[in-house]
Amino acid sequence: MTQKIYPVILSGGAGTRLWPLSRRDHPKQLIPLMGAHSPFAETLRRVDDPMFQPPVVVSNDSYRFAIVDEMASVGVSGDIVLEPEGRDSGPAILAAAALLADRDDDAIVLVLPSDHHIPDPAAFRASIAEGVAAAQSGRIVTFGIAPSHPETGYGYISTGDAIDGAAPALSVAGFIEKPATELALQLMRSGCFWNSGMFMFRAAALIDIAGKLQPKMLAAVRDAVNAVEADLSFQRLGADAFRDAPAISFDHAIMEKTDRAAVVPVSFAWSDMGTWEAVWMQSERDENGNAVLGDTVLEDVRNAYVRSEGPLTVVAGIEDVNVIVTQDAVLVAGQGATGKIKTIDARLGEEGRNEGLHNRRVHRPWGWFESLQ
Repeated sequence: MTQKIYPVILSGGAGTRLWPLSRRDHPKQLIPLMGAHSPFAETLRRVDDPMFQPPVVVSNDSYRFAIVDEMASVGVSGDIVLEPEGRDSGPAILAAAALLADRDDDAIVLVLPSDHHIPDPAAFRASIAEGVAAAQSGRIVTFGIAPSHPETGYGYISTGDAIDGAAPALSVAGFIEKPATELALQLMRSGCFWNSGMFMFRAAALIDIAGKLQPKMLAAVRDAVNAVEADLSFQRLGADAFRDAPAISFDHAIMEKTDRAAVVPVSFAWSDMGTWEAVWMQSERDENGNAVLGDTVLEDVRNAYVRSEGPLTVVAGIEDVNVIVTQDAVLVAGQGATGKIKTIDARLGEEGRNEGLHNRRVHRPWGWFESLQ
């Protein structure tokens, strides 16, 4: 493959389901969840390869200095594009595509969330290469994950026929959004894939499709790109124009409406690190099913994720639980309580509680400091 791919890494999400470690000013993708590097840094490392151009990172003002720190920590440079406010993934992806189309008429774009766990980078790159032919033909490619269990927190993709000249890409028959358990089991047994949220396309092809399906979004994004202002090492999208873009996900805006969608089944292990249950499942566990990190002592505990960022944490006589301890907050939640954690985080924000909004580590252009209060 001679044509290099432009990675676009989305890193603007708040990660509220991983409270209290993930906070609104320093979210999960910027925090080491497993190993020495954050999910964002691991994403950068996966695309640090000759098959890729330098990445374009789309984030927001609050995370900009942490983004710079993370990129420096793994020695990867690239463009950092800042949204004036979050408008969901549709405008973010379209803005990156418009920027890259102006740079390269033939640009092939690979969109990657920054919170995925993919332990085999070589297998990841091999699967991406398998999607290039479909993207070059004008398809909007997503990558399908073979389900390992009937997960209700992911979307599913049903497939149609093989696409001529683009093997192993398949046409998309439909998208099913976060099904109930019984339907998820049926979809899994029928050969449907999890929707990974990773996409690849020719920038020009996406712009053409968006002009037909989302003309208001495209107009707003074009105006925002034309009004980009340089600020230090950042590119700020035009604020007034970008706010006119409808707030809608890329799946709902484009993928579910276009007849040009394709799916490439992948061969690599994958997890969306969006919940404490997902972190637990991907962590090394002992004979009792427990995963621990930090200063912890467990007695008669099973199937638990216990993590302490500070004080000694002792857990006894309990199972199927997540215990997360930081310097200023403690979470004890049953596995499966993801929705409740998100609700609690929203309540803390409404009440103006620091514990819901701010991490003690604060990033600045010259580095970072930790607040003691």
